[in-house]
Amino acid sequence: MLKWIVRPALITSFAMIAFAPVAVAGSHPRLVSVEASRCSTCHGKLLRGKTSVHPPAEEDCTSCHDVQISSTGTTIGLNEKVPALCLECHDDKEKAAEGKLASSHAPVTDSCLNCHDPHGSTQKHLLNEAVPALCFECHDMEGLQPKHGGQLGKQVNCLACHAPHGSEAPNMLLGSVQHPPFGEGECDACHRKPFAGRVRLRARGAKVCTSCHGEIVDPKAVSVHPALDRRRNRKVCVACHNPHMSDNASLLVAGGPDLCEKCHPEIVKAARAGTGHAAAAEDCTNCHKPHDASQRHLLTEATPALCLECHDADDKELRTAHLGADMNTLPCVSCHTPHGDGNEHLLAKTVHPPVLEGCDTCHEGAYNKLMDDGESSLCLTCHDAIGETIKQAAFPHAALEMAPCTTCHNPHASAQDHLVKEPAGKECLSCHDDMGAGPNEVAHGAITLIGCRACHEPHGGSRKHLLRKDPDALCLSCHDASHTPPRGSTKPVQVLGQFEIPAEVARVMASLRLSPDGTRGHPVTNHRVLGTPSAEELKRNDAHFEGTLHCLSCHNPHKGRSRLLLRWGARTTFEACAHCHPK
Repeated sequence: MLKWIVRPALITSFAMIAFAPVAVAGSHPRLVSVEASRCSTCHGKLLRGKTSVHPPAEEDCTSCHDVQISSTGTTIGLNEKVPALCLECHDDKEKAAEGKLASSHAPVTDSCLNCHDPHGSTQKHLLNEAVPALCFECHDMEGLQPKHGGQLGKQVNCLACHAPHGSEAPNMLLGSVQHPPFGEGECDACHRKPFAGRVRLRARGAKVCTSCHGEIVDPKAVSVHPALDRRRNRKVCVACHNPHMSDNASLLVAGGPDLCEKCHPEIVKAARAGTGHAAAAEDCTNCHKPHDASQRHLLTEATPALCLECHDADDKELRTAHLGADMNTLPCVSCHTPHGDGNEHLLAKTVHPPVLEGCDTCHEGAYNKLMDDGESSLCLTCHDAIGETIKQAAFPHAALEMAPCTTCHNPHASAQDHLVKEPAGKECLSCHDDMGAGPNEVAHGAITLIGCRACHEPHGGSRKHLLRKDPDALCLSCHDASHTPPRGSTKPVQVLGQFEIPAEVARVMASLRLSPDGTRGHPVTNHRVLGTPSAEELKRNDAHFEGTLHCLSCHNPHKGRSRLLLRWGARTTFEACAHCHPK
């Protein structure tokens, strides 16, 4: 911990003289008063051109220097000997300076000035010289090569492995847990001989690790950690593990949620909040496996069995809160978020008001007894506006005639808006699975970003397929160039009067600039987009087409072999054009 001792009043800029070994030493031209003097007048060169400056040297020289003015002259010295003087602020280095670490650094116990400049430096941390040159002033690089597998060079960073002030590990190493090849000095187990000063591995990426550790992913695993995707992450293992040493188990670069936070900051933030899940805040591996798992989401066990490892299924208070339900069978995560979402009792983001007000709004005494036998009529007693929409719809959602509202909605809580059970289009795909993107296919961005309701009315509407607008107008609601936000804008773009698209997403969406009448201009200038092409127009363009052109004539609204969502399995515009323009 650093704590600057600033005495009132002296000089505001620079230190007076270099540190002396005793409290009061060298004579100095006589000063009239300490407060009226400015050290930088004579000693400005101590900090001139320095990029790293010791704060006391800028703020108050008397933080370190003792100034004595008498009738016979002025003497300048140090307030304390070094390293005791330095420890007044840098008390976290006390054990190192006193040689009380298991592996101490001799220059540190002797004097901080062996490595640091007390006023300013062109190097970080006020070092007298850059590493490794500073280290090699005392240590012979050639003599150390055998212990380092011949990997040392002029560009090596000694501080990547060694603690400069000393440590509790052997040889001043940073980590108490060492990778066996590293601890045994067998660098060639992973490294080849350096070439042109470059340190080289025996294999690329994870292959050097799996040569000893085998395949870290079971081919039969249900879920695999995305960080292990070698196509996206070249530093597969070292993203989480230090290949040499660490103070954490399994050579992890950080402990507990601190490691996961790098990729999952929002989840860790939610878990550590006052309403977060204590088990998740303690360690993600309480519930998740780090590499692969036989359960979804890398869970160590399926729910509710996983939850019941901590929560007693026979706990009277827990069962009462759930109206006497059998806790061994309830799907906990259908109402509770496993990490936290700002609500008490880990309830998911969207909570059905009756859950907070009283279960007897819908239930009659027990969890398995619902008023109106749990039919949709029970929901419509409160949600009568939706009931009226369904009644007046020319095309009601067929699911409403065959299944209750709880087929799509969770009646208690959900991580999604409107208590929908699954995110984006997943809920709809449980029935309309033929509309989902298959292998080597790309889903329409509207589905992954907003969900099927971006284009379809969820309960019923006035158009076939429950579309919110006529197909062409619906497409242009997002893909007209007028919706592209100006460069630099961060304001979300609103479409269809109710959905917001982040500005950075809206900027990369396909944007069309059509002719004034809206019938031409895509994919090339003067190409017909809407309407029926004449025979002369078809002949002039060597085209074979029958009927009326629409957006859906060329594009599939749900999926495609590329992000262009082209029909006929086309991956490129050229392939799609060839369907009508074979020549």
